[in-house]
Amino acid sequence: MLIAREQSGFSLVELLIGMALGITALSALSSLVGTGIGVNANLLSGARVNEEASNIMSLLVRDIKRAGYSGATTSMVQDPSNNPSPFADSIELSAHPGEAINSCILFSYDANNNGIFDAGADGDNFGYRLKNNTIEIRVNDAECDGAGWLPLTDPSTVVITALSFAVNQTVANEIPTTIVRINLQAEHANDENVSRQYTMQALVRNYDG
Repeated sequence: MLIAREQSGFSLVELLIGMALGITALSALSSLVGTGIGVNANLLSGARVNEEASNIMSLLVRDIKRAGYSGATTSMVQDPSNNPSPFADSIELSAHPGEAINSCILFSYDANNNGIFDAGADGDNFGYRLKNNTIEIRVNDAECDGAGWLPLTDPSTVVITALSFAVNQTVANEIPTTIVRINLQAEHANDENVSRQYTMQALVRNYDG
């Protein structure tokens, strides 16, 4: 005598419920992965802006601190009347036409330590300016509104939205102190919501003003 065995399995309703739960889980997972990718992209963009802006700011501070330096300091101290510094009072603030006020700084220092002011290429004139969302470095004694400056930043990667300089001079015990305040704002070229602002001060020990 044959005995009929009951076959076990999923009903159609159970299969449909299982498929729905599976699709919901996959959707949630896809959304989570997408969110993670977006967060990582924002972190990378922020890191790029941070790196670029902080490197430029460090360069500006280090270079501006040297303003007014002369290799003939000993002679100047011993007999200042007969040995005036050709690098004194060299800091000037201006701007390229169309840019914000005081977004360009010019200065000089004795780069080769010979105590003599050297003009022209590889000379002793230096400077930085903002032009078309790019920070540029001075070349060949160019003025703030002149041509020939070289770019330091790449606007296709990081956009410089603001750059300004302010000079503050005080005198204590007949010793002048000059501080240049630098403000820099930058944002990612592909996401204006990823932006950074830096403010630093450069203490200029060699500047007479």
